[in-house]
Amino acid sequence: MAKIVLTADRAIFTDYHANDLFGFGLCLPYRLVPELVQYRILAPKIPADGLRAKCAPYALCKVEASLIAAGFSRRDVVIVPPRMVMKAIDKDTEIVAIHVLDPMGLAPVTWTLKALSGGGKSSTELEFEKLMSVIRLLKEKYKFKVVVGGPGNWQLRGYESRYGIDVLFDGEAEVTFPSIVKKLLSGEEVPRYVRGEPVPLDRIPLIVTPSRNGQVQITRGCPRKCHFCNPTMWHFRSFPLNIIAREVEFNLRNGIKSIGLVTEDIMLYGAHGLELNSYAVRRLFEALTDLARKWEACEKIGFSHVSCASALVLKDVVKYISEIQGLSDDNPTFPQVGLESGSPRLLAKHFRGKVYPWKPEDWPNIVVESSKLFNESYWYPCFTYIVGFPDATPDDYIATTELIDRLRSEEFKGWTFPLLLIPMGGTIIEKKGIRFSEFSKLPQEAIDCMIAGWKLSLDNSKKLVNKLLKIKKPFLSRVLNTIVSLALNAMENWINDISKDPNVIENVYSNINIRKTYEVIKITLPAIIEKRL
Repeated sequence: MAKIVLTADRAIFTDYHANDLFGFGLCLPYRLVPELVQYRILAPKIPADGLRAKCAPYALCKVEASLIAAGFSRRDVVIVPPRMVMKAIDKDTEIVAIHVLDPMGLAPVTWTLKALSGGGKSSTELEFEKLMSVIRLLKEKYKFKVVVGGPGNWQLRGYESRYGIDVLFDGEAEVTFPSIVKKLLSGEEVPRYVRGEPVPLDRIPLIVTPSRNGQVQITRGCPRKCHFCNPTMWHFRSFPLNIIAREVEFNLRNGIKSIGLVTEDIMLYGAHGLELNSYAVRRLFEALTDLARKWEACEKIGFSHVSCASALVLKDVVKYISEIQGLSDDNPTFPQVGLESGSPRLLAKHFRGKVYPWKPEDWPNIVVESSKLFNESYWYPCFTYIVGFPDATPDDYIATTELIDRLRSEEFKGWTFPLLLIPMGGTIIEKKGIRFSEFSKLPQEAIDCMIAGWKLSLDNSKKLVNKLLKIKKPFLSRVLNTIVSLALNAMENWINDISKDPNVIENVYSNINIRKTYEVIKITLPAIIEKRL
């Protein structure tokens, strides 16, 4: 058996049926996620070859590659799906390393969804606790060391003993993590909290296990310095194109049918700080599109995030990306975009880098003009905005509501999703001691601002849901579409209820539980039969 076992909980260790957006469904309280939906649709099992996962979350792939580059053999290291940890861990196991994203349900989307649905443990929390209960039992028997790291590590500070964590790892892993592993194996003392040092690009090894959904990182860090975001605390740099292409081709050669580019802003690729590089972004898409065609893999190259200002600076590149990938109304893309607030005052104070090279007072117009550009290019974004800045005034919320109304009047296609402010670990806001936002303590203007975003999102969801949810298996597709249709109807009722009385969340919605499979069958079966008839 391997000395070092790498794993993550089921909410992370899945391919989401090749649709990463499904992961947001796991941010809901698990009482609102039927088991059938969670395990068959949102978080299906990753296949394995023996104990070794056939593909894995990209971060685990990078950790494995780093250990091998540091001198460990592939026999020493194994990436294991969570369902197999009991078989993979034995007397030979010396270290179990666990990747975490949202172990305590405190990530912005999760915290917001819990607050707005009456609370309860999220599916992400549930899966982490299920994994750790197994790990703790095995640790008592085999006495290995437990190392936990990843973007969600900040949520576990102070809970190390509760979960049997020996080392909580923060920061970049490629250099520091292997050295920590060697110290643990030799019996040396290692601090409970370790911060990984920034890694030069030439010391970041290529993955040796395919990454789920073909994810490959193209930039690391962010130069915008938004106060509420932790990637911006990392040194910004872009990976060389040849390195990106080699990892993409490795994935395609090993049966992965998609390409997903991991970045805080696709338009920042190749940039020098906030000075954008049109040629670099064009060359990136040209090279990867050629690879996709060579391997007859994917229709389009996915990417996670883009920014309004950078898209306007590189208008021609936005259009080029759409043209080279053949995007259309039937084949759009769905990036995430930080709108943050409609208030220039809040922008100037908390996220000034978002508007560069323009001025804060230009921000509302930049959002509207970029939304037109996105839609004309068949990009249907999810605009997220923040509610709960400690210094936000009623006028700031009114400004955001007015901006959402402008988007509606321009017939914007996409989503406007409010997020409660979360002082995530490592951010400037956390260092200022700012507390979590609570829905029950918001002023009426903030609630009105959230309702405006939900209503626009609901209207557009009804128009765009068939373009967003594509599952190849007919039965699963029919079940999911029926569930989504019912969920949209429920959301409409929920919005109307909150508009009349926000206390309905605690009084009514906190008591809803559709976790058991028979509950979802009871709800969906009549609707499925009606559709077939």
